Amino acid sequence: MNCEDLMNIPKIYSGMKLIAGGSGMYRNIRWIYFADCTQCLSDDFKVSQLIHGGELVIVTNAALTDNDDKMLSMIVEMNQKNIAGLVINVGQISPMLTEYCNDNELPLFELSYDLHLIDLSQIVCKALVEEESNTNSIDQLLAAIIYSSNINDADIKIRAGYLGTNISDKNHIVVLKLNKNNKLQDSYENMQRYIRYEFKNYGLQKMLMLWQIDTGIMLIPSELFSRDLLSNILTRIIDHISSYYGIDAKAGIGSAYEYISELKKSFQEALNSIKISHSESKSQKIFFYDNLGIYSLIAQIKNDKFLDEYVNNHIGKLIQSDVLQEGDLCKTLEAYLDHNCNAAAAAEHLFIHRNTMRYRMDKIKKILCCELDDLDVYLELKMAFEIKNYRESQKDQS
Repeated sequence: MNCEDLMNIPKIYSGMKLIAGGSGMYRNIRWIYFADCTQCLSDDFKVSQLIHGGELVIVTNAALTDNDDKMLSMIVEMNQKNIAGLVINVGQISPMLTEYCNDNELPLFELSYDLHLIDLSQIVCKALVEEESNTNSIDQLLAAIIYSSNINDADIKIRAGYLGTNISDKNHIVVLKLNKNNKLQDSYENMQRYIRYEFKNYGLQKMLMLWQIDTGIMLIPSELFSRDLLSNILTRIIDHISSYYGIDAKAGIGSAYEYISELKKSFQEALNSIKISHSESKSQKIFFYDNLGIYSLIAQIKNDKFLDEYVNNHIGKLIQSDVLQEGDLCKTLEAYLDHNCNAAAAAEHLFIHRNTMRYRMDKIKKILCCELDDLDVYLELKMAFEIKNYRESQKDQS
C-alpha cells in the first residue's frame, strides 16, 4: 500500500489532508511509527536507529512540532532511511517543514482531531495485512500461469476474479531484469509498490506481478497499453530504479496472446529479449520480442554446441587470426557485411583509409578461402556474426 492507496480509504480521506509532497504519493507504507516520545527531544537521540524504511511517521507532540530546528533535523534523518510519509496534527505544521517535504517529495499529511490515533493505526494495519495476503495470492496465480504445464483458462479467470482482478482477452508478459545487487534485499518490496503505482496511474488497478530475486515478472493487458505507452512507463521505472537504487535494469516484452495458456510462451520470449539485449545498443533498455528479427530465430535453437560450431566453421579462422595477431579482421568483415558489401562505406564507418580496407579485405578472403560477393557466402557469414554476437551476449549475462 502506498500513500495514494491510503488516501483512497474513505475514513482516512475524511480525516487526513495532504499538505505537501504530493509528487511522492507513490511511497510505500510498511508500518506505522509514532515519533512522540520525549526522548526525541534529546540532542543525543538518533531516530534513524529505530527506522527501517517505509514507515508512516506520526508526530503529535507539540513540544516537538513547535521546535522547528529539532523537528526538521529529525525528519531529514528519517527521510534518509526512506520513510513513507509524515502525519502531523492540524495546526502544528510549519512552513519550513512544508517546504522541505515539497522539495523532497515526502508526503506530509495534516491529521484532524476527528480521526483518533487508535482508529488511524487500526485502519492502516488492517489494510497492510489484507494487502499482504492478497499480494501473495496474486503472486501464486501468476506463477501458475507462467510455470504450470497444464492450466485451464476459465479456472484462472475465476481465481483472478476472486482476487479482485480481471485478466483481459489479450495479454503479454513483461520481464524486468536488475543487475545483481545483494544490497537490494530490503528494497524489492518498495520497488514492487512503485511499479504497481506507475501502472495504476493508467488504469491497471491490480496488476499480476511476481518477484523472484532480481527479476520482476508482470502480466500486462495489451488493450490498455500501446507499445509506446508501455515503453514510456518502463523507461520511467528503469530510470527510477537507477536514480534511487543506483543499479541498471532492462525490460523484455513478449508477444501478446489471447489465451492464458499461451502466456508461458510470452514469458520465454521476454526472457530471450533480455538475453539478446547485449547484441543491441548498449544504451537501449527496452526490448520487444517482435523487434528482435533474426535473433528471435536464433534464440529458439537450444543447442549451444551447434551454434558455436556454426560460428567456428564459418569465421573461426578469422577469430583465431585476430587473437594471435591482435587484429581487427572480424570487425572489418562485419562492417563490410553490415554495409551490403560496400567497402567504401565500411571504411568510412571504421574510420580507416580505403587502402587499409582493401588490404584487410584481401587478407580476409585469403584466410576464409571464399568469394565475399557470392550471395550464399554473404548469408552464411552474416548469420555467423549474428550467432557470435548472440552467444557473447549470453556469456556476458551468465
